[in-house]
Amino acid sequence: MLRSMLDIDEHIIWEGRPDKVTYVIGSPFVYLFALIWGAFDSVFIFVFLREGGINEMATAFMVPFFLFHLAPVWFAVFGPIYRAINWKYIEYAITDKRIYIASGIIGRDVKLVEFSEVRAPGVQVGMIEKLRNCGSVRLTPFSSARSSGLRRSIQSGTLLHISDPYTVFKKIKQMSLDIQADISYPNAMRPDANPGYNTNYEPKE
Repeated sequence: MLRSMLDIDEHIIWEGRPDKVTYVIGSPFVYLFALIWGAFDSVFIFVFLREGGINEMATAFMVPFFLFHLAPVWFAVFGPIYRAINWKYIEYAITDKRIYIASGIIGRDVKLVEFSEVRAPGVQVGMIEKLRNCGSVRLTPFSSARSSGLRRSIQSGTLLHISDPYTVFKKIKQMSLDIQADISYPNAMRPDANPGYNTNYEPKE
């Protein structure tokens, strides 16, 4: 899908997608929180059922209340199902001009990050990511490498759970520095090897 969006003279340097297992699992702390929350609610549900529901009016109120109050549990249960479906629609690509982040089950959301917009990139490796030999590369200081909120991840500009994250990080850092310096460099003093931003850029290996 991303290849069809490239400019005629634009070339892909790297492309990938999140590690499926890591992405589907998400944050392990969500499950711990949901377990504690569910255990807390189960005490009240048990007391309520033991009392025989008290009366019809109380039952009519308590059932919807607990269904809503157990939202963290539903999130922990159905979140991985949603992410398992959504995973195959996520694509990442780094070209010689910009970075692409695509996702979306119903509609396709595509985030373009120009190299001139990359600020203080970094690598984050969580517990599950370390076990799966992957990591998340954030492109700005404010991006969050969390898969719990997909839209937030797209808007912030994060390559979630990719393999060999340090190599990708190094490539992005080098290309961002080269292109930002090239934009700011006085035209009369541009080196022959890279005479202008609008010419073909060849990143170092």
